[in-house]
Amino acid sequence: MAAALTTKAILTANDVRNGDIVFWTADQRWSTSIDDAAIGYGKDDTDQLADAGKQAEAANTVVGAYLIALRPEETTARVPVKMREVRRLAGPSIEFAQAA
Repeated sequence: MAAALTTKAILTANDVRNGDIVFWTADQRWSTSIDDAAIGYGKDDTDQLADAGKQAEAANTVVGAYLIALRPEETTARVPVKMREVRRLAGPSIEFAQAA
């Protein structure tokens, strides 16, 4: 897992049971809704989020845990900075029927 960010971020991963994109919440559980994601502000918070991801990976609950940097505006909106994350949250980029 990458080092923690020093900005505004959330923790994401993939659920090992079904592959769903999941987000770490303030009540220390995984949710499929980005709106439930706990936002870390600054290095201490993001370090804690990164540690939660490492622990969940070690427990084989999730895979690929990492932090997503959010736009820095003073809001609780969870809007990723990178286009990769925006696209990932939009869902698969190919039709299911084509993939099968």
